[in-house]
Amino acid sequence: MTFEDKLIGCWYGGAIGDAMGGPIESLHYKRIQELHPDLDDFVPIRVPPGVIYPGQGYVLDDEPGNVTDDTYIRADLARFLMESEPPYNAAAFVKWIPDNVDLMRWWRVALYAVRRINKGDGDPETYGRRHPQGGGGGWWQPVAALYKEDIDKASEATRNLCCIWKAPLEQDILSSVVAGHAEAFREGASIDSIVNTVIENSGPLARKLFERAVSIAQEATSRIDLYEKLYAHCFVDECSTEIDGPMPDHVEPLDYTDKTYTSWLFAEQQPLALAFLVFGKGDGKETILTAAKFGRDADSITTNAGSYLGALAGEACWPKNWVETVQNANISRIDIRQSAIDFAAFCERS
Repeated sequence: MTFEDKLIGCWYGGAIGDAMGGPIESLHYKRIQELHPDLDDFVPIRVPPGVIYPGQGYVLDDEPGNVTDDTYIRADLARFLMESEPPYNAAAFVKWIPDNVDLMRWWRVALYAVRRINKGDGDPETYGRRHPQGGGGGWWQPVAALYKEDIDKASEATRNLCCIWKAPLEQDILSSVVAGHAEAFREGASIDSIVNTVIENSGPLARKLFERAVSIAQEATSRIDLYEKLYAHCFVDECSTEIDGPMPDHVEPLDYTDKTYTSWLFAEQQPLALAFLVFGKGDGKETILTAAKFGRDADSITTNAGSYLGALAGEACWPKNWVETVQNANISRIDIRQSAIDFAAFCERS
Protein backbone atom coordinates (compact mmCIF):
# COMPACT_ATOMS: atom_id res chain seq x y z
CA MET A 1 0.00 0.00 0.00
CA THR A 2 1.41 3.41 -0.94
CA PHE A 3 1.62 6.38 1.39
CA GLU A 4 -0.68 8.28 -0.98
CA ASP A 5 -3.32 5.58 -0.62
CA LYS A 6 -3.02 5.76 3.16
CA LEU A 7 -3.38 9.53 3.08
CA ILE A 8 -6.41 9.39 0.80
CA GLY A 9 -7.89 6.78 3.15
CA CYS A 10 -7.22 9.06 6.12
CA TRP A 11 -8.74 12.14 4.45
CA TYR A 12 -11.85 10.20 3.39
CA GLY A 13 -12.12 8.48 6.77
CA GLY A 14 -12.07 11.86 8.46
CA ALA A 15 -14.60 13.35 6.04
CA ILE A 16 -16.93 10.35 6.21
CA GLY A 17 -16.84 10.41 10.02
CA ASP A 18 -17.41 14.17 10.02
CA ALA A 19 -20.39 13.94 7.65
CA MET A 20 -21.86 10.86 9.33
CA GLY A 21 -21.59 12.30 12.84
CA GLY A 22 -22.67 15.86 12.07
CA PRO A 23 -26.44 15.24 11.75
CA ILE A 24 -26.59 13.27 15.01
CA GLU A 25 -24.10 15.28 17.03
CA SER A 26 -25.06 16.13 20.62
CA LEU A 27 -27.73 13.43 20.94
CA HIS A 28 -28.14 10.57 23.41
CA TYR A 29 -27.59 7.22 21.71
CA LYS A 30 -31.15 6.15 22.51
CA ARG A 31 -32.49 9.30 20.86
CA ILE A 32 -30.45 8.44 17.76
CA GLN A 33 -31.95 4.93 17.75
CA GLU A 34 -35.39 6.51 17.96
CA LEU A 35 -34.82 8.99 15.14
CA HIS A 36 -32.73 6.74 12.87
CA PRO A 37 -33.44 3.08 13.78
CA ASP A 38 -31.90 1.77 10.54
CA LEU A 39 -29.08 4.27 10.09
CA ASP A 40 -26.39 2.87 7.81
CA ASP A 41 -25.75 5.81 5.49
CA PHE A 42 -25.58 9.60 5.47
CA VAL A 43 -28.64 11.62 6.48
CA PRO A 44 -29.46 15.29 5.89
CA ILE A 45 -27.75 17.68 8.27
CA ARG A 46 -29.72 19.22 11.08
CA VAL A 47 -28.60 21.54 13.81
CA PRO A 48 -28.38 19.79 17.21
CA PRO A 49 -31.33 20.59 19.52
CA GLY A 50 -30.84 23.74 21.54
CA VAL A 51 -27.81 24.83 19.52
CA ILE A 52 -27.87 27.90 17.26
CA TYR A 53 -25.45 27.92 14.34
CA PRO A 54 -25.25 30.98 12.08
CA GLY A 55 -23.43 28.85 9.50
CA GLN A 56 -19.88 29.61 10.53
CA GLY A 57 -17.97 26.47 11.45
CA TYR A 58 -20.88 24.19 10.63
CA VAL A 59 -22.29 22.75 7.41
CA LEU A 60 -23.24 25.23 4.70
CA ASP A 61 -26.14 23.23 3.25
CA ASP A 62 -28.14 20.17 4.27
CA GLU A 63 -27.16 17.68 1.55
CA PRO A 64 -26.30 14.25 3.01
CA GLY A 65 -22.54 13.83 3.10
CA ASN A 66 -21.84 17.48 3.82
CA VAL A 67 -18.84 18.01 6.10
CA THR A 68 -18.30 20.42 8.98
CA ASP A 69 -15.34 22.52 10.10
CA ASP A 70 -13.13 19.51 10.92
CA THR A 71 -12.69 18.60 7.25
CA TYR A 72 -12.25 22.18 6.04
CA ILE A 73 -9.65 22.98 8.68
CA ARG A 74 -7.79 19.71 8.00
CA ALA A 75 -7.27 20.87 4.41
CA ASP A 76 -6.30 24.38 5.57
CA LEU A 77 -3.75 23.01 8.03
CA ALA A 78 -2.25 20.95 5.22
CA ARG A 79 -1.95 24.11 3.10
CA PHE A 80 -0.32 25.98 5.98
CA LEU A 81 2.31 23.27 6.28
CA MET A 82 2.92 23.32 2.51
CA GLU A 83 3.11 27.11 2.27
CA SER A 84 5.15 27.87 5.41
CA GLU A 85 8.74 27.28 6.43
CA PRO A 86 9.54 24.88 9.28
CA PRO A 87 9.87 24.78 12.17
CA TYR A 88 6.14 25.39 12.37
CA ASN A 89 4.93 27.41 15.34
CA ALA A 90 1.86 29.07 16.78
CA ALA A 91 2.90 32.63 15.94
CA ALA A 92 3.24 31.80 12.24
CA PHE A 93 -0.04 29.88 12.19
CA VAL A 94 -1.97 32.72 13.84
CA LYS A 95 -0.67 35.21 11.27
CA TRP A 96 -1.37 32.88 8.34
CA ILE A 97 -4.98 32.03 9.15
CA PRO A 98 -6.88 35.33 8.53
CA ASP A 99 -5.60 35.87 5.00
CA ASN A 100 -5.59 32.26 3.81
CA VAL A 101 -8.80 30.55 4.91
CA ASP A 102 -12.52 30.94 4.32
CA LEU A 103 -13.54 32.10 7.77
CA MET A 104 -17.13 30.84 7.32
CA ARG A 105 -15.75 27.29 7.27
CA TRP A 106 -13.80 27.61 10.51
CA TRP A 107 -14.94 26.85 14.01
CA ARG A 108 -15.78 30.28 15.37
CA VAL A 109 -14.42 29.53 18.87
CA ALA A 110 -11.01 28.86 17.32
CA LEU A 111 -11.20 32.09 15.31
CA TYR A 112 -11.92 34.07 18.48
CA ALA A 113 -8.50 33.14 19.84
CA VAL A 114 -6.81 33.95 16.52
CA ARG A 115 -8.42 37.39 16.39
CA ARG A 116 -7.56 38.23 20.01
CA ILE A 117 -3.92 37.19 19.58
CA ASN A 118 -3.54 39.14 16.33
CA LYS A 119 -4.93 42.21 18.13
CA GLY A 120 -2.18 41.86 20.73
CA ASP A 121 -4.33 40.43 23.49
CA GLY A 122 -2.05 37.55 24.44
CA ASP A 123 0.91 35.46 23.39
CA PRO A 124 0.13 32.61 20.93
CA GLU A 125 2.37 30.21 22.89
CA THR A 126 0.40 30.71 26.12
CA TYR A 127 -3.06 31.80 24.97
CA GLY A 128 -4.38 28.25 25.31
CA ARG A 129 -4.37 28.57 29.10
CA ARG A 130 -6.95 31.36 28.77
CA HIS A 131 -9.06 29.73 26.09
CA PRO A 132 -12.09 27.48 26.75
CA GLN A 133 -10.97 23.87 26.55
CA GLY A 134 -12.55 21.27 24.29
CA GLY A 135 -13.27 21.16 20.59
CA GLY A 136 -10.92 21.48 17.63
CA GLY A 137 -9.50 17.98 17.91
CA GLY A 138 -10.46 16.49 14.56
CA TRP A 139 -8.17 18.18 12.05
CA TRP A 140 -4.54 17.52 13.02
CA GLN A 141 -3.80 14.55 10.76
CA PRO A 142 -1.59 16.58 8.36
CA VAL A 143 1.02 16.94 11.12
CA ALA A 144 0.95 13.17 11.64
CA ALA A 145 1.38 12.50 7.93
CA LEU A 146 4.26 14.94 7.55
CA TYR A 147 6.17 13.47 10.49
CA LYS A 148 5.20 9.81 10.16
CA GLU A 149 8.86 8.79 10.33
CA ASP A 150 9.49 10.74 13.54
CA ILE A 151 6.70 10.36 16.07
CA ASP A 152 8.44 12.55 18.65
CA LYS A 153 8.59 15.36 16.10
CA ALA A 154 4.90 14.86 15.26
CA SER A 155 4.04 15.28 18.94
CA GLU A 156 6.31 18.30 19.33
CA ALA A 157 4.92 20.05 16.25
CA THR A 158 1.37 19.48 17.48
CA ARG A 159 2.14 21.07 20.84
CA ASN A 160 3.84 24.01 19.09
CA LEU A 161 0.69 24.71 17.06
CA CYS A 162 -2.25 23.78 19.29
CA CYS A 163 -1.04 25.93 22.21
CA ILE A 164 -3.07 28.72 20.57
CA TRP A 165 -6.17 26.99 21.95
CA LYS A 166 -5.03 24.32 24.38
CA ALA A 167 -3.85 24.17 28.00
CA PRO A 168 -1.32 21.46 29.02
CA LEU A 169 -3.69 18.48 29.38
CA GLU A 170 -5.39 18.96 26.02
CA GLN A 171 -2.01 19.65 24.40
CA ASP A 172 -0.85 16.33 25.81
CA ILE A 173 -3.96 14.45 24.69
CA LEU A 174 -3.84 15.92 21.19
CA SER A 175 -0.12 15.31 20.72
CA SER A 176 -0.69 11.68 21.74
CA VAL A 177 -3.52 11.35 19.21
CA VAL A 178 -1.30 12.76 16.47
CA ALA A 179 1.42 10.30 17.48
CA GLY A 180 -1.15 7.53 17.01
CA HIS A 181 -2.07 8.83 13.57
CA ALA A 182 1.61 9.02 12.65
CA GLU A 183 2.00 5.38 13.66
CA ALA A 184 -1.04 4.47 11.53
CA PHE A 185 0.69 5.90 8.44
CA ARG A 186 3.75 3.68 8.93
CA GLU A 187 4.22 0.37 7.16
CA GLY A 188 3.49 -2.60 9.42
CA ALA A 189 1.26 -0.61 11.77
CA SER A 190 -1.74 -2.26 13.43
CA ILE A 191 -4.60 -1.21 15.66
CA ASP A 192 -2.60 -2.51 18.64
CA SER A 193 0.48 -0.48 17.65
CA ILE A 194 -1.66 2.65 17.25
CA VAL A 195 -3.16 2.18 20.71
CA ASN A 196 0.25 1.51 22.25
CA THR A 197 1.72 4.61 20.58
CA VAL A 198 -1.07 6.83 21.88
CA ILE A 199 -0.74 5.52 25.42
CA GLU A 200 3.07 5.58 25.46
CA ASN A 201 3.06 9.23 24.35
CA SER A 202 0.51 10.28 26.99
CA GLY A 203 1.16 11.93 30.31
CA PRO A 204 -0.22 10.48 33.56
CA LEU A 205 -3.82 11.71 33.32
CA ALA A 206 -4.26 11.19 29.57
CA ARG A 207 -2.88 7.66 29.88
CA LYS A 208 -5.52 6.74 32.46
CA LEU A 209 -8.29 8.18 30.29
CA PHE A 210 -7.17 6.34 27.17
CA GLU A 211 -6.59 3.06 29.00
CA ARG A 212 -10.04 3.17 30.58
CA ALA A 213 -11.85 3.65 27.26
CA VAL A 214 -9.74 1.10 25.38
CA SER A 215 -10.24 -1.52 28.09
CA ILE A 216 -14.02 -1.11 27.83
CA ALA A 217 -13.87 -1.45 24.03
CA GLN A 218 -11.76 -4.59 24.24
CA GLU A 219 -14.21 -6.26 26.60
CA ALA A 220 -17.50 -5.10 25.03
CA THR A 221 -19.65 -7.91 23.66
CA SER A 222 -21.92 -5.79 21.44
CA ARG A 223 -22.45 -2.22 20.29
CA ILE A 224 -25.09 -1.61 22.97
CA ASP A 225 -22.87 -3.16 25.65
CA LEU A 226 -20.11 -0.80 24.53
CA TYR A 227 -22.40 2.23 24.68
CA GLU A 228 -23.74 1.39 28.12
CA LYS A 229 -20.28 0.94 29.61
CA LEU A 230 -18.79 4.03 27.96
CA TYR A 231 -21.79 6.09 29.08
CA ALA A 232 -21.40 4.72 32.60
CA HIS A 233 -17.68 5.33 32.95
CA CYS A 234 -16.20 7.78 30.40
CA PHE A 235 -18.27 10.96 30.44
CA VAL A 236 -16.42 14.15 31.42
CA ASP A 237 -18.11 17.44 32.27
CA GLU A 238 -15.17 19.06 34.06
CA CYS A 239 -11.48 18.21 34.12
CA SER A 240 -8.12 19.47 35.29
CA THR A 241 -6.08 21.32 32.68
CA GLU A 242 -2.81 19.85 33.96
CA ILE A 243 -0.97 16.85 32.55
CA ASP A 244 -0.71 15.18 35.96
CA GLY A 245 -4.08 16.32 37.29
CA PRO A 246 -6.58 14.02 39.05
CA MET A 247 -9.07 11.87 37.19
CA PRO A 248 -12.26 13.83 36.51
CA ASP A 249 -15.25 13.25 38.76
CA HIS A 250 -17.69 10.53 37.79
CA VAL A 251 -20.64 11.74 35.69
CA GLU A 252 -23.84 9.76 36.14
CA PRO A 253 -25.34 9.37 32.65
CA LEU A 254 -28.95 10.09 31.75
CA ASP A 255 -30.93 7.05 30.71
CA TYR A 256 -32.53 9.08 27.92
CA THR A 257 -33.01 12.69 26.80
CA ASP A 258 -34.24 14.44 23.69
CA LYS A 259 -32.23 17.54 24.60
CA THR A 260 -28.62 18.43 23.78
CA TYR A 261 -26.36 15.90 25.50
CA THR A 262 -22.66 16.30 24.91
CA SER A 263 -19.21 17.33 26.05
CA TRP A 264 -16.48 18.83 23.88
CA LEU A 265 -13.65 18.14 26.34
CA PHE A 266 -10.74 16.09 24.99
CA ALA A 267 -10.72 14.03 28.18
CA GLU A 268 -13.96 12.47 26.92
CA GLN A 269 -13.81 12.92 23.14
CA GLN A 270 -10.38 11.54 22.26
CA PRO A 271 -10.45 8.34 24.39
CA LEU A 272 -13.84 7.56 22.84
CA ALA A 273 -12.45 7.89 19.30
CA LEU A 274 -9.66 5.44 20.13
CA ALA A 275 -12.17 3.06 21.74
CA PHE A 276 -14.27 2.97 18.56
CA LEU A 277 -11.19 2.19 16.48
CA VAL A 278 -10.49 -0.77 18.78
CA PHE A 279 -14.09 -1.99 18.79
CA GLY A 280 -14.36 -1.83 14.98
CA LYS A 281 -11.47 -4.30 14.55
CA GLY A 282 -10.52 -2.84 11.16
CA ASP A 283 -14.03 -2.89 9.67
CA GLY A 284 -14.62 0.57 8.21
CA LYS A 285 -18.41 0.49 8.27
CA GLU A 286 -18.56 -0.89 11.82
CA THR A 287 -16.06 1.67 13.09
CA ILE A 288 -17.87 4.66 11.61
CA LEU A 289 -21.42 3.63 12.43
CA THR A 290 -20.55 2.62 15.99
CA ALA A 291 -18.84 5.95 16.63
CA ALA A 292 -21.54 8.07 14.99
CA LYS A 293 -24.50 6.34 16.65
CA PHE A 294 -22.92 6.86 20.07
CA GLY A 295 -23.85 10.55 19.90
CA ARG A 296 -22.21 13.15 22.14
CA ASP A 297 -19.60 15.11 20.07
CA ALA A 298 -20.24 12.67 17.23
CA ASP A 299 -18.66 14.50 14.31
CA SER A 300 -15.31 15.04 16.06
CA ILE A 301 -15.26 11.59 17.66
CA THR A 302 -16.12 9.83 14.40
CA THR A 303 -13.78 11.93 12.26
CA ASN A 304 -10.85 10.84 14.44
CA ALA A 305 -11.88 7.19 14.54
CA GLY A 306 -12.21 7.24 10.76
CA SER A 307 -8.87 9.02 10.31
CA TYR A 308 -7.02 6.40 12.36
CA LEU A 309 -8.46 3.53 10.32
CA GLY A 310 -8.09 5.25 6.95
CA ALA A 311 -4.41 6.00 7.62
CA LEU A 312 -3.91 2.38 8.62
CA ALA A 313 -5.87 0.60 5.89
CA GLY A 314 -6.16 3.06 3.00
CA GLU A 315 -9.12 4.02 0.85
CA ALA A 316 -10.24 0.42 0.30
CA CYS A 317 -11.56 0.15 3.87
CA TRP A 318 -14.40 2.57 3.03
CA PRO A 319 -17.57 1.66 1.12
CA LYS A 320 -17.30 3.15 -2.38
CA ASN A 321 -20.71 4.79 -2.12
CA TRP A 322 -19.62 6.60 1.06
CA VAL A 323 -16.48 7.90 -0.65
CA GLU A 324 -18.46 9.07 -3.67
CA THR A 325 -21.09 10.75 -1.49
CA VAL A 326 -18.68 12.88 0.55
CA GLN A 327 -16.58 13.69 -2.51
CA ASN A 328 -19.57 14.85 -4.57
CA ALA A 329 -21.48 16.57 -1.76
CA ASN A 330 -18.53 18.85 -0.98
CA ILE A 331 -16.80 19.27 -4.36
CA SER A 332 -17.98 22.86 -4.87
CA ARG A 333 -16.06 23.90 -1.74
CA ILE A 334 -13.35 21.30 -1.24
CA ASP A 335 -11.90 18.53 -3.40
CA ILE A 336 -11.08 16.01 -0.68
CA ARG A 337 -9.22 13.62 -2.99
CA GLN A 338 -7.08 16.31 -4.59
CA SER A 339 -6.24 17.81 -1.19
CA ALA A 340 -4.95 14.39 -0.09
CA ILE A 341 -2.98 13.81 -3.30
CA ASP A 342 -1.34 17.24 -3.12
CA PHE A 343 -0.37 16.83 0.52
CA ALA A 344 0.93 13.31 0.00
CA ALA A 345 3.23 14.61 -2.74
CA PHE A 346 4.46 17.39 -0.44
CA CYS A 347 5.17 14.92 2.37
CA GLU A 348 7.12 12.66 0.01
CA ARG A 349 9.26 15.63 -1.10
CA SER A 350 9.90 16.89 2.44
